[in-house]
Amino acid sequence: MRQAFLLTCVLMLTVMSPFLSHVEAASSDDTLVCCDAAPVELFLIGSESNKRLTPFVADLAEEPQSVGVETSISSQESIGRWLLPNTWAGTVPSSTWSFSINYEVVNAAGVQLNATVTVSVGSKSFSAETEPGSSFLAQGSGSLNLDIDVESFTTSGSSNIEVELTVQTVLFSVPGADAKLEFFWGSESEDSSIEATIPLLDIFMVEPEVEGSDVYLAVRLDSPWGLTTLAMAESITLKVNGNPVSGDPIETAVGDTVRVTWTWTGAAGGEETINVEVELQFQPGQPSLRGSTTYTVETFDTGGGTGTYYPPDEPLRTDGGGSSMILDISMTLENRDGGLMLERVTSITVDDEIAFWMRWGMDHIGDENPALSPMLRAFSAGPVTDEDRVSRFVEDVELAEFERQMVNLGPMYMNAGLGLDTEELLGDFRAFNELKIEVDLNGQSGVINHPVTLRFSTTEVVEDGKRIDLLRNFIVVQPAPLWSDFTLTLDARSSSLTALSNSIVRESTAFDFSVSRLPWGDRIHLEGEDLDQSENFALSTLPTANLIYAPLSLSVLTLVGLLVSFVVGLRLTRSRRRTYLYVELVLVPLVLLVTLFGYPPVFIGTALGAIALIWLVTAIASPRLVGGPRNPARANHPKIPCPACQTMNAVTTDERPHRFKCSGCQRVIKLVA
Repeated sequence: MRQAFLLTCVLMLTVMSPFLSHVEAASSDDTLVCCDAAPVELFLIGSESNKRLTPFVADLAEEPQSVGVETSISSQESIGRWLLPNTWAGTVPSSTWSFSINYEVVNAAGVQLNATVTVSVGSKSFSAETEPGSSFLAQGSGSLNLDIDVESFTTSGSSNIEVELTVQTVLFSVPGADAKLEFFWGSESEDSSIEATIPLLDIFMVEPEVEGSDVYLAVRLDSPWGLTTLAMAESITLKVNGNPVSGDPIETAVGDTVRVTWTWTGAAGGEETINVEVELQFQPGQPSLRGSTTYTVETFDTGGGTGTYYPPDEPLRTDGGGSSMILDISMTLENRDGGLMLERVTSITVDDEIAFWMRWGMDHIGDENPALSPMLRAFSAGPVTDEDRVSRFVEDVELAEFERQMVNLGPMYMNAGLGLDTEELLGDFRAFNELKIEVDLNGQSGVINHPVTLRFSTTEVVEDGKRIDLLRNFIVVQPAPLWSDFTLTLDARSSSLTALSNSIVRESTAFDFSVSRLPWGDRIHLEGEDLDQSENFALSTLPTANLIYAPLSLSVLTLVGLLVSFVVGLRLTRSRRRTYLYVELVLVPLVLLVTLFGYPPVFIGTALGAIALIWLVTAIASPRLVGGPRNPARANHPKIPCPACQTMNAVTTDERPHRFKCSGCQRVIKLVA
């Protein structure tokens, strides 16, 4: 038994030795440069069942939480208990923690209050009570502030911080009906909090990696919040010899550890000693967390790889600030094969962390590493070989295979990977008659921070006369935003015999929106720049092939309606003055503008009816002409007297000889000269 046990131990040590040596190497290579306990503001958030403390402003909700006291009490009652789980291990120094919670007193002159705040960390407990002189809360809104003296102690990685507010006495002064004391927390407007000094995280410097003339400098962040530390922090910067390192760093994560890697290209060549300093702005208004160390590096004038660090682990899709996105969408509505066919070409150009993640994923297509995210692991290798994969460049075969598989994997990749709702942005993949997906690397095939364009060309049949949403807010909002902002340009057109009628943008005023109609088609134009990811909007329209709505027939009917109405006005003013009718021709452009700006037929018909009525009233009310109806102007012909009766007769021709009857005696008169 003893020999078997010893043999088992030897085998286990043999199997585990590579892992142990790796851990030992990693710990020896990484240098702890920060941080001791630091000031932090922990906000009170959460509902009754899940009250929590958080250092991140982004966790605050739009609507506050509250607890009300409506009757005077004389026994202890808990207002709330908020928990910060898994406090980072370290030493908490002696300091004063400041607790502040917002309140409102209504229908009373004030409240006499005796309250206690208790901070508990493991077996340690510290509390503070209201002072006799500050225990009266006046009517209206304010904040209850208490300072808690905390003695020095040590926390473990499993320690929790609990903050509890209790009241022992609540006595309303001059109460009215429905007198109430209410405490608020959990929103940007009601940002109740406790300011504490605690260990937040550890920052490690990773041994530099040299590739030719490029030096990769990495920082490792270990904290109880994992990726959220980087996503929610204000900023993180790296300096070499006091100069900031430019360029976007590459972020990766393994478990709760986040690694941020910069590419430094300012090496002088050969061996040199550099001072590397990292600065993390964890919270606005709080001191930055800093640390530095010195390394000796040796670079060579042989160039680098792609000029960007190529991480062995899957890069993060966001650094907390989000990436930029540009969308260019064109649509065409046609009557084809007896139905309405909507064609779309949607170009999505992404940059920053998302673009790098997409390039890295295409270079790992078919990788069976279980650590990959489901969005990347879903792609099979196809014709991609091991020589093509992980080459730091996206080869043509990888690009072609990605485009081919996106036809089926597109919704999953877009929704879960890019945080874009495909049904709201592109439509239902199952309803497409045709679907073509193209990827444009914009002139750079390397796995670097460079824009990537996804182009979706689709056709689908839409129901005639049924209102549809051409586009809705399509970004899935996340606490750590994938998108910092987006720019959108949409241009939709119909043919001469189809219409995009009754088009409107709802729920938003952030866009420039216009609709126009010409005989050869309707046009919708929607444009917005630097839009927030949470922008809500919906662009809806009514696609139809009804001739009443068709641009060509509607334009012809408008012109015919104007012409008929004006002709009727002319007929009614044959014996009346037409000056006022001619002046009212200025109303014609108004109807044409209503048609041009794409208003529905009912508006055009109303405008035509109104102008026809105005012309009718004007024609009837116009004054009559003096001397009866208009006669055509008569020619001024010479006249001669009849030799028999002396009646003057007009000579209407220069022909000679000319015979004509006298208008008086009817004798024939002959002119020879």
